[in-house]
Amino acid sequence: MTLAMVARITFAATDARGELVLKKPTAITIDKSWQQLTDLATITMPRNVRDFEKTKVAELFKKDDPVKIELGYNGNYVTEFEGYIAKVSADVPVKIECEDEMRIISKIPVNASMPKTTLAELFKKLLPNYDVDALEVEIGTVRFSKTNMGAVLNFLKDDYSLYSYMKGKTLVCGKVYADDSDVAPVNLHLEKNVVNNSLNYRAAEDVRIKITAVSTLSNGTKLEATVGDEDGDERQLTYYGIEVLADLQRLANEDLKKYKVNGFDGSVATFGIPFIDHGYKVNLSSFQYPERNGTYYVERVKIDFDASPQYRRTIELGDKVA
Repeated sequence: MTLAMVARITFAATDARGELVLKKPTAITIDKSWQQLTDLATITMPRNVRDFEKTKVAELFKKDDPVKIELGYNGNYVTEFEGYIAKVSADVPVKIECEDEMRIISKIPVNASMPKTTLAELFKKLLPNYDVDALEVEIGTVRFSKTNMGAVLNFLKDDYSLYSYMKGKTLVCGKVYADDSDVAPVNLHLEKNVVNNSLNYRAAEDVRIKITAVSTLSNGTKLEATVGDEDGDERQLTYYGIEVLADLQRLANEDLKKYKVNGFDGSVATFGIPFIDHGYKVNLSSFQYPERNGTYYVERVKIDFDASPQYRRTIELGDKVA
């Protein structure tokens, strides 16, 4: 069966114009990860599009106009990105850079002070009009003077290792993989439905890792312990409310065992289907190396769609599922 790539980019109606739909872009790239706060997309427009011939591009596409990107095969679409225009190039071909809902949230003004509070209560006060899925944790006293939500979210990341990202219109904070834990793992076979890979297999005895464990207490102070290999790859793990150093070291050593396992790191490139997003799990299997089969979390996804034709999904692996 031949698979025909399809694209549908919808620029929602605004006060200045009606809805616009583009079905034959020159190229689309999308970059999504829980680590980068804002999902990004770039749309490269064809050089000659009938709808735009008599109208200046800058008059049609303005910053913060809504955009939705759907891709697929044989008329079956999946939504790959929803967000807003961030920048429109003046060059030819025209490139439209987009950001997800975090673009709007980041600009919301903040001027607040709260005594010892929870993450959920903080967002309830600062983002009353958004659904928020936040880790249940105390973060101590906070003061934000004449700033914005972007600065608040960066503060939570830098001071508490609480990463934020969007799932549709819901802001997720502090939950790296947990929000997608009920999604069934996607099966990827290295010799069947993987285009190529940049994987590195490491045996457990070859894994060298150094963990810095940081416990944030309810008063905002921090307790720190280091375990593992002094010359290993460094990773910081965050805990909350652990007040005794020996307890923190014990927990860190238990988590260290999760990394000292046989497994892959790196990335795999697949076709556009099956749909895979960051936070999903993938089952990697192989005819050639069946002893290396395993399940991994997806840390980052990059999508490339162009007229070559190509519709590819590059999946960066995260931790191995215990």
